[in-house]
Order: sequence, then C-alpha cells, then structure tokens
Amino acid sequence: MKTIVSLINDYLNSQTKKQIITREIENYLAKVLGQDVYWQQGGYSSFVEKIEALMQSGIISPVKTSGLNGRQPPLYEKYRIRKSEDILDSMTRQKLLTGYHPQINTAYYSIHSKDYQADEPYLAKLDSFLKQHSDFASWPMITANERSFQIFHNEKWLLSKQGHLFCQRTGLSLTTLHCYQTSEPFFYYPVSIPRGTKEIKVLIVENKDTFFSLKGLFQQGLNTWADNRFSLLIYGEGRKIQKSFSFYEELGEYQNYQAAFYYFGDLDPEGIRIWYDLQKEYRLIIKPFTLFYQVLFERYGDKAPTLSAGKKAGQRYSEKAIKAFLNHFDPCLGAGIRQMLAEKRYLPQEGLDYVLLKELAVK
Repeated sequence: MKTIVSLINDYLNSQTKKQIITREIENYLAKVLGQDVYWQQGGYSSFVEKIEALMQSGIISPVKTSGLNGRQPPLYEKYRIRKSEDILDSMTRQKLLTGYHPQINTAYYSIHSKDYQADEPYLAKLDSFLKQHSDFASWPMITANERSFQIFHNEKWLLSKQGHLFCQRTGLSLTTLHCYQTSEPFFYYPVSIPRGTKEIKVLIVENKDTFFSLKGLFQQGLNTWADNRFSLLIYGEGRKIQKSFSFYEELGEYQNYQAAFYYFGDLDPEGIRIWYDLQKEYRLIIKPFTLFYQVLFERYGDKAPTLSAGKKAGQRYSEKAIKAFLNHFDPCLGAGIRQMLAEKRYLPQEGLDYVLLKELAVK
C-alpha cells in the first residue's frame, strides 16, 4: 500500500501546471487511499508534515498571495512546483544556513536557485567584507558609490538595478551598509536673508533662460513679485528636478527657515506634469506661481502655438495634474488655460522674458 509521501510525489510528477491547489492534493490522497486509510496514516496532520517537508527540501514553495486555508495547522491554498534544476543541493542549502555572515539574510536564495547562482559572486564579496571588518559600522559614513567600490570593486553596482534587488534579497540597506546616496546638485542663486527672518520663499523655474533672466534681476535686488519676496532661485532643468530636489537638504544655511516653495514652468501638459510629479514625489506643498502664469497667458494666450511642432507633440496629458494645477487659479482664468490645453496649444515660460519680469517686479 502506498503512503501519503509516495502518493504526493506521484501527484506532483503527474502535474503539467506550475501551481498546485492544496485541497486537490488532499482530495487525491483520500480518493486513492480511501478515507479510513488516509486517517489511519495520520490524516490532515500527517499531510501537513509532508507538505512542510517538501517545502524544506525545496521541491515546492508557497504561493503566499493565495492565502491560508483556514485550518489548523494552516497551509497555503496553493503551492508552486519547482523544477529539479531550481532545487539546491544539500551542501548549498547548508552553506546558505550557516556559511554566510549573520547580517546577510539568505532565506530568499533557498527557493530561488537561479538568483543565487547570479548573486553568489556578490554574496562572497559582501560576506568577506563583513567578516574582515566587523567594526565597519563605527567608521565614518561614506557615499554609496564609495562603499560599492570598497565591497564589490564596482562603484556603480550598489545603486544599480541589480544592486537594489540584491539588497532587497539579502535584507540590507544603505543604512545597514553605513553609507548614503548623494543628491544630484542643481544650480541655484541665493539672496541674503534679513536677520530675524523665520520664513522664506523659494522659486523653482523649469528652463535655463528664465533662470538666467531672474538671476539677473535678483542680482539687481529685484526679487519680489506681488507680495512674494524670494530668498532662493532654483533652476529645475526640466524633469531633472525630480531627482535633484533632495539636494535642497544639503543647503544647510536654509534648513533653519520654514520654506514655502513655488514653481514656474512651461504652460503645457509636460510642464504642468513636472510640477505635479515633483510635489507628489517629495510630499511637499509646492504652489504654481500663479502671477507669472497669469501674465504669460494674458499676454500670449491668443497667440499660443500648437503642440504639433517638434518634441512638443509627444507630451503626455494627465487630467489629474491639470485639475490639481488649475485649482490654484481663478475659475475664469483656469477655464481659459484648460481650453488652450484642450486645443493642444502651449506657452513656453520664455514668453515671460527679462523685460516683462522686470516690469512686474516690485521696486
């Protein structure tokens, strides 16, 4: 008479699908053995032991998204059958359990042999580093690229896509590796801040020409528009600002002030989306500087060119971004801007040139 173990193996070998349903295996056992014999051999408790043994040996792995079956002891509703070439030999499994530095979590590799084969050279280098330098966490913090070269002899690897996956698989982070990711710097122009100031205003502009026009005015002491006196001008360089904005935290002299951020970019779907994605990415309130957009639209709205020219044709239209943007404007003005965008027309921020910016500035 066949045992539960042998019948489960028969069932697995007969399957052509990658996933198996737990209750169907148990139904198969009860049908072949008969209910009485199945329970004489231990029933569900024995079945659980055999399934767990198959997991330990790497023959099957749980499909955790399938959920538990609600019985005691619990099993997952589904399991994935692993191909024989994906199963690690006993020596490798033992190495994963005891061979690596304890700070390296190797559980992932016990059921992902192909990833282990790919990552083994990096595991070896990391293991060697941790074992040779048990006190490295007391060393001064260094950059991620510096640590990457120190451990893996490749300064770009740690922050690469493969490096990110490696850290996820091993349970490590830049913090545990005692290093940090540097920010991409941006160009900026500061203005002296009066003593006693607690709050400052920061203006981010999308394009280079507008940055230089505003910088020229800042140098003349013209840095106030309406009731907004700006203490810092930042060149966003298009979408690059989404990566470089974290550099603001490196500007130590501004960290003692509460900052209000404003943005001015092209009046088109891409410019609006840059603003929208920036404030979403950093979870900050960054307001469109409505005065500049208003003057730009009032001056040139009826002359706005179409988006069909050049690269402008490939812009992505985000209704969420447009709606959030227009919420900052007077309804009448917002309706006019929406109509212009719906007609696939746009206005570059360069329409608000040096002369106009100077006319608008509070002397």
